[in-house]
Amino acid sequence: MAGGFKIAMVLPILVGLYMKNTVDTENEENILYARTFFVIGKIIELILYATLYYRISSQKREKTVEVSEKDMQPPNPLASMLGIDEDDDSVEKEKLTHTEYDKRVLAGEFKQTLLQTCIISMIHARWGVLIPMVVSVLMALVNKPDNALVRIYLFGEKESADLKRPFKSKSGFADMMAPKKTKKKKDKGKGSKKARGNKKKN
Repeated sequence: MAGGFKIAMVLPILVGLYMKNTVDTENEENILYARTFFVIGKIIELILYATLYYRISSQKREKTVEVSEKDMQPPNPLASMLGIDEDDDSVEKEKLTHTEYDKRVLAGEFKQTLLQTCIISMIHARWGVLIPMVVSVLMALVNKPDNALVRIYLFGEKESADLKRPFKSKSGFADMMAPKKTKKKKDKGKGSKKARGNKKKN
């Protein structure tokens, strides 16, 4: 379910292209449909955030994790696409319980959603554009199954490599464009061990 590029991520783009080429965005009925879809989508997101907050608060997770201020910031998609390592061990870190950390992550995601909603609403009010309203809702719904908090608190998944705190936020398109990491170093290490073993035998 998690990680990697999904075919479903193309759906919002296809819908946007379809609307641009075939839908009359000045038709009053279409405008009403788009507005209704946008409002319903945002209500669903709001219910999801409320459910996650309740689940996080009710499940006390006392394990601790050390996080820096940078860990709480949204990832830079250009950095992942260009293969730039943003990790910095010299940054001062704060120790939080998993519950405290998850609440901060949820608050950050909620603020991002709120900001996006305000921007798209202003664009629609100023220029009457419909496509961003529909595409933004579809993008949010498509990405939610890969969300770490959703996977842990709604799907009941156990902590694994890609669910280890602090979470590594991902963008499907950025991950697709990012260069693949090779295992040359590990292979070299294994090769040198084998070579040393052969020398001992000789």
